[in-house]
Amino acid sequence: MKKNSLRPFLTRGVLAAGLVSQCLHAEFLQPVAVQASNGEDTQDALINGMGLDNPGVGSPDAIHVRTESEMWTAVGSTRAEVMFDLGQTVDLTKVYVWNFNGAETDRGMKDVQVLISSDTNFTTAKFTGIGVIALTEGGEAAQAFDVVGTEVRLVKLKATSNWGHGWAIGLAEVRFESGDITGSVPRVVIDTPREGDVIAAGSPYTLSATVTDLDNNVSRVEFFDGATKLGERTVRPYTNFLSGLALGEHELRVVATDATGMIGWSIVNIAVREVFGTILQIDDQRDIGDSTNQIQYTGTWTLAEGNASDPRFLNNDHYSSTRNAYFEVRFVGVKTDLYATVASHHGTATATIDGGTQYTLNYKAAQRKEQAFIWGSPLLSNREHVLRVTVIGNGVVTADRFDVTQSDEPSDDRATVKSWSVTLNQFVVEMEDLGQSVVDTNTVKLTIDGAVVAAGVTKVGSVTTLTYVPPTPFAPGSEHPFKVEAKDTRGIAVGTESAFVVPKPPFPLTGLGEPSGSPGNWGFRQIWNGGRADALVSAVDIVLAANQPGFTGRIHDATVPFINHALASSPGTGGLFPDDQPFPAETEGLAVSDFVVVARAKVRIPRTGDWTLGVHADDGFGPRFIGAPFGSVSGDGMTDDLFPEYLMQPVNSGDSNTRGVLTNLAAGDYAIELVYWQRTGGAFVEVYAAEGAFVEDIDTTTWALIGALDGLELVADEGPPAQMSLGRLTLAGNRVTLDFTSTRPTGRHQLLESTDLTGWQPVATATFAATGGNGVRVVVDGVSGSARFYRVAWLRP
Repeated sequence: MKKNSLRPFLTRGVLAAGLVSQCLHAEFLQPVAVQASNGEDTQDALINGMGLDNPGVGSPDAIHVRTESEMWTAVGSTRAEVMFDLGQTVDLTKVYVWNFNGAETDRGMKDVQVLISSDTNFTTAKFTGIGVIALTEGGEAAQAFDVVGTEVRLVKLKATSNWGHGWAIGLAEVRFESGDITGSVPRVVIDTPREGDVIAAGSPYTLSATVTDLDNNVSRVEFFDGATKLGERTVRPYTNFLSGLALGEHELRVVATDATGMIGWSIVNIAVREVFGTILQIDDQRDIGDSTNQIQYTGTWTLAEGNASDPRFLNNDHYSSTRNAYFEVRFVGVKTDLYATVASHHGTATATIDGGTQYTLNYKAAQRKEQAFIWGSPLLSNREHVLRVTVIGNGVVTADRFDVTQSDEPSDDRATVKSWSVTLNQFVVEMEDLGQSVVDTNTVKLTIDGAVVAAGVTKVGSVTTLTYVPPTPFAPGSEHPFKVEAKDTRGIAVGTESAFVVPKPPFPLTGLGEPSGSPGNWGFRQIWNGGRADALVSAVDIVLAANQPGFTGRIHDATVPFINHALASSPGTGGLFPDDQPFPAETEGLAVSDFVVVARAKVRIPRTGDWTLGVHADDGFGPRFIGAPFGSVSGDGMTDDLFPEYLMQPVNSGDSNTRGVLTNLAAGDYAIELVYWQRTGGAFVEVYAAEGAFVEDIDTTTWALIGALDGLELVADEGPPAQMSLGRLTLAGNRVTLDFTSTRPTGRHQLLESTDLTGWQPVATATFAATGGNGVRVVVDGVSGSARFYRVAWLRP
């Protein structure tokens, strides 16, 4: 019987496929063998049918028990894959998956690639992708997915994510369905580059693939870098010559489509780095010592060992969450790149080379990943260097693999880029003279995002400093490639090419969409059934998702006079204050696990001086005191060094018992935002304050809940600041007109003017008018003289 072909489409940069008709002939298949990349001791549970209500082959309607011993599970990584032998060569039309449904359903697979092979040997088989499926979390019934695969003996399910943020993954049972398909799916194998290759920036290379099709009717082969199409060929050889890719990680994909619309694809992941010599790899465990090309630990570090299939470098890493614990890597070379494990409960660290400028390293990620690129040093002189990485203390930091670029060139005198730093409002690069190599400041050029930018250049002693102030602030968390080019006084080229990531706060400066407070009340939003909440980063993800169309979880808004709440069924230790109140949403079916609270209020500080904010919570929290930094913190929590308005306990804990001192706080009204989450077990949260600077709860008897009768007063709250986006700027005669959008188009805005992108002054004569919807137009008359730069600010009432 003829089956219509698959129509390809792009989803999140990955080629998937949608079936457009059903096969008339079908056979339900139980695989004869299975091989998992991890969790081999339970892999047979995927095909033996013992967990099904009709053991054995089962059926599409079978129900799987919740007994975990009848499921496959792997620990240590979410990047696991499972291969199945169908025992015969068939045309594949359907995949049935019973997802992991034990106590922790979030370890079940989420996004999964489906790949096929006509080979019979798991070890040597070459696979072609035919689709991407998205599993739902848990469930006792099978999830069915239409696919089209021809000449199939082996099937691989390759997980790219799970439903949680941890280090485990699993499935319950897998079956397949065969049918009759007319035609043949093209087979694709990428020949170059290979998975995991590191390519030198700017160097030419070829993305090439071998494509075979039994019908010999391949119509086109497309080449992609993520979602960006690089090129297309309709005849052999199937190659795409490139002059180089931008620095960073790249997912390269080759997609073959035949004349009937059938598709097959293959993916490789590579990295583009500044590579000028051979790469020496230093390991966190194998190379411990105090000699050259070795690593040494100071403070509390723990070895996390894995099995032979663990994706960490040499199957292990070290980790620490102890503030000020550090490791040092002594190496000889011109550059080092750090690769390590990232996850939702991980934090940040600082890095220095030879005791120089401090860089901030981010180990946080919504999904766990091993051997992720963390940071690359600037180009260095060819000699011995010492890298030190120090734990900030806001989450786990890992040590795994260090790639050192070694050069055969002698260490000559050549000025180098010593460091760079970035904030929301500026990017600063420091170049340092070395011996006879002195930077000629007249030759310095800075390129950001592919465009030359105007940067201030100053020189003090041997250090040349480039300062760039963007016309609008950098977006928090955004990444920008840059290049520094110059010559020294001898005419020799110096500089570097890399990318910087703009720091971002624990949650957006623009707020989280929570309801505003009111006189005497907090705005109090509760969110549940939105995913696993196991760290500040995952709690924030849930809150942001709740603001988007199509959110399938539950949201309940309320007002409360103070925050002193505990889960009625599991209150935990309850904290400092008695008479805990139930969470308002408990009457609406609030889940006992994985819920998030986001609250907001405006508090009045009656007198200038020191004030201490306290939070007790189980599991974790992240308040922000807008407009004032915390000067010190005691207890289990911490501040963000770059955004000291935030106080946080970023990972799960029992009673976090934390206090932050707002030093010499001016009298006035201040907004407070709070994120709190509950993973499982006990749940409570309370927010309180006292006048003075206190380290422990027992240091004063004046603590009071914020908003309570004896506590700080809650006043009217106008809500988060307006979010704005600049539009068209025009000059007609001596009139400047600037259009922009604002989430508060009728609110108070201010136009600022600059002639050098450094000093900004308000324009008193500017007039503002709403233009409909969120549109606003500002007009300035009488503009003349030198160049002008403009930006718009939001003024709170």
